[in-house]
Amino acid sequence: MAAQYPKIKSLFLPTDTSARYFWIGFGLLVVVIAGLFLDVMDVDAAQYASIALEMTQNGSWLQVMHRGVDYLDKPPLVFWVSAASFELFGVSNWAYKLPSVIAAVAGVWATYRFALLFYDPKTARQGAFILASSIGLLVICNDIRTDTLLLGMTACSIWQLAAYLKNGNLWRLAGGFFFAGMAMLAKGPIGLVVPGFAVGVHLAFTRRWIDFLRWQWLAGLAVTALVLAPMCWGLWMQFDQHPEKMIDGRQGVSGLYFFFWEQSFGRITGENKWRNDASVFYFLHVYLWAFLPWYLLLPGAWWQAVRKKMPEYYALGAFTLTFIALSLSKYKLPHYIFITLPWASVLLAAALNKRTDNQVGKLHWSLFYLTALVGLTIAVLTITFVFPTTNPAIWACFLLGTGFLTAFILKRPFPVDSDILIQRGVGISLIIGFILNFHFYPNLLPYQSAKTFAHYARAQGIAPEKLAYFHRGSHALDFYNGRYLEQFEEWQHISARIQTSGPFWIHADEAGKGELEMNKIPFTIEKRFDHFQVALLRPAFLNPATRVSALDTIYLLKVGGH
Repeated sequence: MAAQYPKIKSLFLPTDTSARYFWIGFGLLVVVIAGLFLDVMDVDAAQYASIALEMTQNGSWLQVMHRGVDYLDKPPLVFWVSAASFELFGVSNWAYKLPSVIAAVAGVWATYRFALLFYDPKTARQGAFILASSIGLLVICNDIRTDTLLLGMTACSIWQLAAYLKNGNLWRLAGGFFFAGMAMLAKGPIGLVVPGFAVGVHLAFTRRWIDFLRWQWLAGLAVTALVLAPMCWGLWMQFDQHPEKMIDGRQGVSGLYFFFWEQSFGRITGENKWRNDASVFYFLHVYLWAFLPWYLLLPGAWWQAVRKKMPEYYALGAFTLTFIALSLSKYKLPHYIFITLPWASVLLAAALNKRTDNQVGKLHWSLFYLTALVGLTIAVLTITFVFPTTNPAIWACFLLGTGFLTAFILKRPFPVDSDILIQRGVGISLIIGFILNFHFYPNLLPYQSAKTFAHYARAQGIAPEKLAYFHRGSHALDFYNGRYLEQFEEWQHISARIQTSGPFWIHADEAGKGELEMNKIPFTIEKRFDHFQVALLRPAFLNPATRVSALDTIYLLKVGGH
C-alpha cells in the first residue's frame, strides 16, 4: 500500500533533485498565499463574495438571495463554503478565497494521485507541478469564481472513479460520485459530464464495453443525488413552488429545470439568455496564456495520446471532449476552460516520459524556451512599462530569479532529463506569478474604486445603510460596505427618499450626476474617485500614456443637504 500511495512528502521531496522540487513547491505556495490577501475583483468574484456575506446576514442558505431578491444563476457551493468561512474567520478577502484555494490544492493532489495509478512517480510528480504552475491556475486562485471549485472537485472525481475501475473498491466509487455531486454544486451538470467524458473515453479506447453496463453506476448516481438534495429542495421551494415569481422578466421559471438543463446545456442549444457568440476557436487563444509556459508542448503531447497506446485514456477524454463541448457553447469566458488544465498537465507529463529513450529532445526545449521568452517578456513589460516600479524588492526578486534560471540554462541548455525541463518551467511560472501577485494586481486593483470608496465613507462616519446607488452597481462595494446598497434608477425616487428620510449619500457616475443637476436635485460632491473595470483590461488602460482616457469618474454625492 505504501508503494502504491507514497507519502505526501514524495511530491515535494523526491529522492532525485529533492532540493529543487522543494523550493519551487514552496515558491508556488508563497505566490498562492499572497493572492489570498488581494482585493476581490468585480464582477464575478465580488458578486459571489457579497452573496456569501448576505447569506451569513439573512440566514437563508438553501434559498439564495442577492440584494434582497431571489437569485437564480450559479449553484450554491461557492456561497456555502465562503459563508461558512466568514462565520469561522470573519469577513475578509482571504476568508472568501480560502475554501476555493483549498479545493484547487486538492485538485493538484488528485491529479498527482490519479497519475500514480497509471504512471511512475516521476510522471505523476511532473503532472502535478505542471498543473500547479500553469498561469491559469494561479489566476483562479486569486480571482475566485465557481471554476476554482469545479476544477478541484472534477479532478477528485475522476481520480476516484479511475481508482474504482482499477481495483473495484466501492468506497472509490462512492468518492467519485460524491465529488461529482460537489462539482455539480459548484457549476452545474458539467460537474458530472466531465467525469463521464473521462470514464467513457477510457472504457471505449480499452474496449471494456461491459463496464458501461455496471449496476454500480446507478448506486453512484444515488450518492450524487444525496449530495444535490439540499440544493434541489431549496430550488423547488424557492422557484418551482412559486410560479408567480418574476425571474429575469419571466414567470413560471423552474429552478430545477434551470439547474439541470438551461444553465449549462442551454448555452449550447441557445435557450440560455447568456450568449456572446465567441469563435469556436476562442479557447485556443485562451490557452496561449492559461497554460503558459507549457502550451507549445501540449499539441504534440495530445497527438501522442491519440495515436499511441497509452496506459489510460481518462485524461484524453476529459481534456478533448470537454474542450470541444465548451467550444460549442454560445457564451464563452476565459475561465470556463480551466477545468481542462489537470488533464492537459497529465497528457504533457505522460508524453515527456513516454519516449523510448526517456529523453527530452531539442525540439521540446526549443518550444519551451519560446514560451518561456514570451512569459518573461510579459513580466518585464509589466514592471517597466505597464506599472513601472522602482521598488528594490521587486527588482531584486525578479533579477535573482531570472539570473538563476539564465545561469542554469547557459550551463546546460539541452539536458535530456524531463525533470529539469519541468523545474525550469515552474521557475518561469514563479517569476510571472510573483510579478502578478506582488506587483501587477496590487497596482491594478486600486483602480477598482469600491474598496477605497467604502473605506472613505466609513472614515467620514457615513452609515452603510445611508449609501445608495444611482444608475450604477458594484458587487465589490456591497462586499466592502458590509451590506448591499439600495438601488435607484429614477431621480424621482431619490427626491421622494429625501422627503421621507432626509439627506443621504449616493454612488454615481458622470451621467448620474448630470441627471441630478438637470432635475435640480440638491447635492454636494463629497469625493471623486478614479475607476476602471479591472476584469476587462484594455490596451488603452495598460498603456500609461493613455490610461487616464480609459478611467471613469465615480462620485460620492450627498443628496438633499449641504
